[in-house]
Amino acid sequence: MIATVLKTSAIILRVADFLKGFPPFSYLPDEALLELARSGRVQFSEKGEILFDQGTAHGRYFYVINKGSVRLVRGEKQKLSDLRGPGDFVGAGAVLGEESHTDSALVDEDSILYALDVSVFTRLCTESPRVSRFLKVYFASEEVEAGTAQRSGPSGWRGGTEEHLARLQAGLVAGAASLTVREAAEAMRAADSPVFLVVEAGENPAGVVTDTDLRNEIATGRVPTEAAVSDIMRRPVITVSPQATPQDALLAMIRHGIRHLCVTEDGTPQSRALGMISERSISLSQGRDPLALVQEIRRADSPSSLRTMGGELDLLLASDLPSADDVPWCTRLAAETRRAMFRRVESWAREKAGPAPGPFALALTGQAGRGELLTATNMAAAGLTSDDEKTRAWTQDLLGRIDEGLAAAGFPAAPAAIPEEAGARCRTVGEWCEFFRSLVRDPMGGEIWKQMAFFDLSVVAGDPALLETVFTALREEMAARPNFIRLLANDALGNLPPITIYEGYAVEADGLARETIDLQDYALGPVSDVARVFHLDGGNLRTTGTLERLAAAAQRFPQGADIFAQGARAFRVAQYFRAGQGLRDGDDGRELRPAALSRTEQVQLKSAFRDIGALIAFTANHYGFKG
Repeated sequence: MIATVLKTSAIILRVADFLKGFPPFSYLPDEALLELARSGRVQFSEKGEILFDQGTAHGRYFYVINKGSVRLVRGEKQKLSDLRGPGDFVGAGAVLGEESHTDSALVDEDSILYALDVSVFTRLCTESPRVSRFLKVYFASEEVEAGTAQRSGPSGWRGGTEEHLARLQAGLVAGAASLTVREAAEAMRAADSPVFLVVEAGENPAGVVTDTDLRNEIATGRVPTEAAVSDIMRRPVITVSPQATPQDALLAMIRHGIRHLCVTEDGTPQSRALGMISERSISLSQGRDPLALVQEIRRADSPSSLRTMGGELDLLLASDLPSADDVPWCTRLAAETRRAMFRRVESWAREKAGPAPGPFALALTGQAGRGELLTATNMAAAGLTSDDEKTRAWTQDLLGRIDEGLAAAGFPAAPAAIPEEAGARCRTVGEWCEFFRSLVRDPMGGEIWKQMAFFDLSVVAGDPALLETVFTALREEMAARPNFIRLLANDALGNLPPITIYEGYAVEADGLARETIDLQDYALGPVSDVARVFHLDGGNLRTTGTLERLAAAAQRFPQGADIFAQGARAFRVAQYFRAGQGLRDGDDGRELRPAALSRTEQVQLKSAFRDIGALIAFTANHYGFKG
């Protein structure tokens, strides 16, 4: 090692100029950069030199790499934990309060390093919150700006406050069920309101009448004006709480195909009505109308028109996804909208197939079943039928017609892991019960990794009770064979994420560098697999999304709460990058080139990889896989 103190103004300016080209130093003003450069020295280190050992106390300096590379290793076997190159820093953990180095740092090739004063940088960090946030990502697992400007939320607004929802909330035009239709219509006209709320004792909502109902029932003469308003009211009333976000309200409207919601004290129909929320008020607050798009989908007359509407959804999502923070909202919006597209295709297919001979259900699988459809990934469905061959054959035919319709609407075909033949996805209830029992009894022999999508079944059409019967059998079989969950956990440990991003390459633990990374296989998939394991471990078979499953796992296993939270953040980040690429390129966004990312985005993705690795390690330890 040869070190040179920064004495001359020329060298100091050169160092400051170099630092300015890399975050977080680029966030500092010029005066702070000069002060930091003035505090340090230039260091020339040869290949093989040890900068510091794991467990040793932090010294006066940390390092920024000008040229060359530094390998971070951990443990007796010196397992590679990171590889850092120009612009990266090494040994700055003291800035975040670490007492000792968590890794050993080995110079991987002849390098030029800038050794900068820790105390000076620590003080500058306290003066710059943006720098502090960046460092938390670099060394821990907080989130950071992902290259685009952070905004307050989808379409420039953020729900989640009672005040905001109250601003969108209209006053009540309400009355008792004994009022006549004429009296309700007069009240609506006087208040210039498109909706009348029928209330019962305690001012609880009992039904809703809209101006559309008046036109359909009164103007046509089907109902006399002196009839009781209860004769034409719609029920049940869909309600939300004052604490619901505008996003929540909009999704409820999309889900139920309505344009008005009632706000009640506790969010249920069993409490006092406070006001009404309209689709129009929410749409005006956003500057766009997702509900109108869903209404168009429900009226679509051809798969080609659905393809066009899918493009409109992509544009809507692209504008509503400024950061990883917006992933949960956009995911729910995309799921509800794409499910509406599926139901439209299913309605056309059913018209051609004719009436069902017996009870049946269609259930989405995999990502579609979990509601994780930010990009136009496949909408593979499984069929469940009563135990008669006629209904099974009808449902199998229906699935084939749906597959054709989805393809014409622009959805990609199902992946190889899910059998593409409709017959392999369509079983009677008894056959589905035996299918799952066999998997639980012999998961390895049944190649369970090929069947995991079926553990995420979510009914989208038909009779949900059929799936509940299957779930009951599965729950009983898992209870009788507790080792199944452990075997399932072992299978979830297979795909490890890269350990770092170095010079635009995704680097794996064995040093293999890849130009592209499959975000589904090596980021999203591992997290959803782990979340599913803990979900099933709790005996819960009702399908929810990965984020919801991780939140539930954190409640059941508080010792891993931080790990689950970090895994959830990593999942959002990976979804963000996949969606951004997919929406831009018009594909599913799986294949990502790290070299195409900004340096800040690379840091964010590196942090996500690290958190996914920690989640996998926790899972391995929890289920007794120490190695």
